[in-house]
Amino acid sequence: MPVHFYPYKPLELLERYITKEDGSPLYGEIDIYRKLYSDLDKSEKEWHIWHDLRLPFHTSNVNPYRKTSAQLDFLILCEEGILVLEVKGGPISLKDNTFYYGNNHETEMGQDPFRQAEGYKHTIKDHILHTSTKCLLCQAVALPHCYTEFNSRIIENEVLWTQATSGQYDNSLEVFILSVFRHTRNKHKRFHRSFPQLSTRGINEVRRVLSPIVHDLNQYYNPDTTEWLNISNLDILESLGKNDRIMIHGCPGTGKTTLAKAFIDRQLTKRGLYLCWNNLLMHKMRHDLQLRGVLKTCEVNTFSRFLLDLDPTLSPQDLIQQDEQGFYDLVRSVIARSKQTGKMIQYDYLVLDEGQDILDRGVDIVINELLGGNSNGLNDGRVLFLYDIDQSYSAGGRDVTEIADLISIYFAHFRLNEIRRSAQYPEIRNVAELAIKDPSALSAGLFSAGPYQRIKIHYFDSLEAIKDYLVRNILRSIRDDESSLKGNDCVVLIESILLGSRYGAEPGMYFHLEIKDVEELTEKNIGDTSNKLRFTSILKYKGLEKSNVILIVRNPSHINKYELFIGVTRAISNLEILVINK
Repeated sequence: MPVHFYPYKPLELLERYITKEDGSPLYGEIDIYRKLYSDLDKSEKEWHIWHDLRLPFHTSNVNPYRKTSAQLDFLILCEEGILVLEVKGGPISLKDNTFYYGNNHETEMGQDPFRQAEGYKHTIKDHILHTSTKCLLCQAVALPHCYTEFNSRIIENEVLWTQATSGQYDNSLEVFILSVFRHTRNKHKRFHRSFPQLSTRGINEVRRVLSPIVHDLNQYYNPDTTEWLNISNLDILESLGKNDRIMIHGCPGTGKTTLAKAFIDRQLTKRGLYLCWNNLLMHKMRHDLQLRGVLKTCEVNTFSRFLLDLDPTLSPQDLIQQDEQGFYDLVRSVIARSKQTGKMIQYDYLVLDEGQDILDRGVDIVINELLGGNSNGLNDGRVLFLYDIDQSYSAGGRDVTEIADLISIYFAHFRLNEIRRSAQYPEIRNVAELAIKDPSALSAGLFSAGPYQRIKIHYFDSLEAIKDYLVRNILRSIRDDESSLKGNDCVVLIESILLGSRYGAEPGMYFHLEIKDVEELTEKNIGDTSNKLRFTSILKYKGLEKSNVILIVRNPSHINKYELFIGVTRAISNLEILVINK
């Protein structure tokens, strides 16, 4: 037969074999198992399917739930490649970018099924098939008992199977799976990567690697690989001199921007370009490089301003109104026109900081065209690419993990694990982790004892009350000549929605912060050391840091958890959270 299951379970006995811990049937997996059998058994292709594939390890690259092992619902192999299929049975609903069991958000899921499938795919790639770079890997999610459609940007509908979408695929899982392979191939093509179909020999090689793991979990467990992945003291700076293309993944505070400055210091005789997304970070870097005497040889810009410089006919609004695909297409056209008009500058090296914000905005085109002189910068250029996947998510649901993986094939890839910012104050890191995992748990009681007691949180009924608190408790100390607290050591970071002209029935924070010795942080004063308290939005401060951070936010929840996470991770020594309690 054209479909092979590992291990095979009699279809009439699946309710006995596929069960929860309490022995009750897992109907979601059971229904998908039977449908895979019935749909693929009629196929012209040969299929190999592993059910409940358990691995004694989990990749560290995509592991939001800190797992030490992996349990794949289904792994599907055919000539097109490998598909990881995550299954969730029963009715499923979505609220505030969070999945719930039940039609009315009854029970929150412990794990996002899309993130689960993605992590398992990378586990296969990193631990099992790390030598099989020509094997296409992709992931999908099946919600076999879900009859509603999800209209959310966090969901990639092209890789989702539900009862509501099955009609698009003639109610055939084979049609759906082949569609996922086509969709994934098209995403790879953007990055100049192609994957040939697997030959019979190639399929057998993959099958021989996977099959023993089902029977013996330790047979292919390589301690050398584990030791390498757990190395924490990589000499990154030395590696910068030995590799032309370095990609560094590090969470906030691991010293990515410091490495960028050290890298630029070593290129004094070369022409370089430093690009980031945030305007304030760009101006801070420009200020720092000027103090270091290297600004003459390294151009510093934001990604958007760089494009506007290449094509003066564009306006900032032209960039703002684009979605990710539109932005990518616009970059392609701008670069093409610049080449035709002779405006394209060739650089000796590129530094891309906070790269998670530009991964899906045509950065591969920029690298390819600005380096090497032959439109082959991804292979020949000299690049330092710095990014943090945790900061790539937003309420809009942007997730660039897949693109980071696609582009990493051109780079030597390192992960920074040692957090240097707030190293002496683990409470800040603990709060940041909680902000992502369970933001609603950030309450006043949590900060009265235990691992969070150094951090202050206060609740207010109005923004005006928050202003009064800032004046009494922060500004008064800054203005006191005998106080050790200086304005240049502090920053007030405000959730974006609170900075509008109004919030509810009262004016926004801009109005309330029109106070002597308080001013907005801008590109003109970012290098100023005068004794003033400066404020900006949380998102504008990405990539920067300060000893004392005061956050002004709404009640922590899944709606604002990413802004909260970014704000918390800007603090070096002290963190204070002021919550508008309405």
